[in-house]
Amino acid sequence: MLTRFTMLLVTALLVAGCGADATPQPVVGDAGPKSGGTLVLGENADEPACLDPHQLSTTNTTVVGRPIFDSLLWQDAEGNLKPWLASAWKISDDGLTYTFTLRNGVTFHDGSAWNAEALKLNLEHMRDPATKSPLAASYIAPYKDAKVVDEHTLEVRLSSPYSAFLNVLAQSYLAMISPKQLKEDPASTCEHPIGSGPFVFGEWAKGQSITYRKNPRYAWGPTGRTGPAYLDGLEIRFLAEDATRYNALLAGEVNVIDNTPPASVEDVKANPDLAFTTIDRPGHPFSVWLNTGRAPFGDQKVRQALTLAVDRKAIIDSVSFGQWSVATGFVTPSTPDHAQGGQIAYDPARANELLDEAGWTQKDKDGIRLKDGKRLTAVALDTGVNPQNTQILVQAQAAAAKAGIEIRIENVTAQISSDRTAKGDFDVSVGIWTTNTADVLWIQYSSKNITTAERRGQNTTRLSDDDLDKLLEEARASIDPAQRAGIYGRAQARLLELAPAVPLYNRPSLVSSQKRVHGLTWDYAYGAVTFHDAWVS
Repeated sequence: MLTRFTMLLVTALLVAGCGADATPQPVVGDAGPKSGGTLVLGENADEPACLDPHQLSTTNTTVVGRPIFDSLLWQDAEGNLKPWLASAWKISDDGLTYTFTLRNGVTFHDGSAWNAEALKLNLEHMRDPATKSPLAASYIAPYKDAKVVDEHTLEVRLSSPYSAFLNVLAQSYLAMISPKQLKEDPASTCEHPIGSGPFVFGEWAKGQSITYRKNPRYAWGPTGRTGPAYLDGLEIRFLAEDATRYNALLAGEVNVIDNTPPASVEDVKANPDLAFTTIDRPGHPFSVWLNTGRAPFGDQKVRQALTLAVDRKAIIDSVSFGQWSVATGFVTPSTPDHAQGGQIAYDPARANELLDEAGWTQKDKDGIRLKDGKRLTAVALDTGVNPQNTQILVQAQAAAAKAGIEIRIENVTAQISSDRTAKGDFDVSVGIWTTNTADVLWIQYSSKNITTAERRGQNTTRLSDDDLDKLLEEARASIDPAQRAGIYGRAQARLLELAPAVPLYNRPSLVSSQKRVHGLTWDYAYGAVTFHDAWVS
């Protein structure tokens, strides 16, 4: 039975959907695509600490890694999975065996061949504890073993049916690394990544930029045009400040910027020398994450109260200047198996009732609630990498204070934030989790994904709920699409009741460019801009 809280939150309609808000197409100028030149992308300060895709989970991984690495499958704009490094695949009736036929003629940047052994080595590298994979290992957790049938055929066996297996194999986090590098020098994958993609890694000036050069032998692109990139080179510059990034575009110092400041989007659209394109990222909406593993958010009523106390639309409209849509649940609408829900309520009166019910009935001189003489205080971690994230935390802090909840914001480095989050030494953080499957809920909320001494998991909220665990395992194992959508719908309704996070908005990719840049396309499995077809007139 749904509680009064859940009835305030959602009217569940189980409607599966996928797709994108925008589908940029290669733009051909009067003279057609032009080869040569170097394109410069301005990116924010979310710079990966390592360039091995299997060791990454950061937001900009796809943008910096996709030029170098190809994946087994490609996801198109409609969410359909298409051949890439795999030319075909078969699934056994019981959902436990996947037989992949691999593309002929593919070579890595070091000359090593793409074959069944290379795929097997990559799968083993993802799950190897030494890799310390924060994401890829979780995505292929059901992987049991693999058998080389012949040079270009690999039989992959799972320990249990896994409905998202093909979806995740289209993501850049599970892209293919050179088998020679994995065998001979696996420690070098972070600093000198070797893939089979349209660009070859050049140089990484940490804190500044990554450069790439064209792979002239490339002939296996996943879209209509399979040949080499038009560009001779690509450079990604890390420009932390929004204003710096935007002004660099205006000045012509960069050709494209990712993470366009929301306040600048309308100015870009009005500028005859600039172009703008956007796409909604699939996965989990940007949220305020709550640590359910300790007080005060170990109490469900306190979590529910915070959710009801935050005017999410007011915050999002203020921070995004109308560029972001308010989230209605724990999966974005562009994600397969998203359950269309009603609005999450803004109800300060009910928030106060819940806090009273939880025993926080007294207040101190500052208006902060007390229980047994202890203040209702939570610690929030902020890295300052993204200015909008900081603004959201500050506004959530103000909303919480009105209900009598004190949120103390601590400014920390990205590494300290990561370490403390893994240990559960925090109460509040903010973030987004982009992925092309509703299995993001298993990644984020299954009790199996709480970090332990043996394994780093991604359940940073440390939520442990038997009913939710059961639903997420059933959805993972379901090979019937309609059944799976129904199960995920129930899981999303359960999460609205449990309130381990406050879903805020469905974050789009906001990309601005000079008008002379053509052919920008999307990696639809993530919603990130790609450059295989890009050229500059």
